Amino acid sequence: MNKVFVDTWAWYALADATDADHAGAQAINDRLLTEGDVFITTNFVLAEAITLIRYHLHHVAAVRFHQLVQQMVDGGLIEVVRISEEHEANAWAIFEKYSDQKFSYTDCTSFAVMRELKLTHVFTGDHHFSILGFTLIS
Repeated sequence: MNKVFVDTWAWYALADATDADHAGAQAINDRLLTEGDVFITTNFVLAEAITLIRYHLHHVAAVRFHQLVQQMVDGGLIEVVRISEEHEANAWAIFEKYSDQKFSYTDCTSFAVMRELKLTHVFTGDHHFSILGFTLIS
């Protein structure tokens, strides 16, 4: 069993059947779950995903997404890390250091969590993770 960080890109691609990345994301999701991998994500990533789903799809889809995530949490398939003050301080240091990159603040909190948990693989199509040396699963 491996732990894989799941970024907003993956959550949104899975939720939107019309997204160009949906089929690929669904295949990766199925493979990771079949292999028994545990998904790690953060409350910031989930907030970002819910907002995107709400704005780009509709309210009902955002509610369904949250319900599905909660079922997966209850089933032990997802661990949600709550962003702490320490995570935020580390994220801000990353944000300031990489002024040449267009990292979102949420991405920087994800980088901080991944570093803390020593996670190397991330389910995303966001190339920003590879800039910091993480391996993309996309």
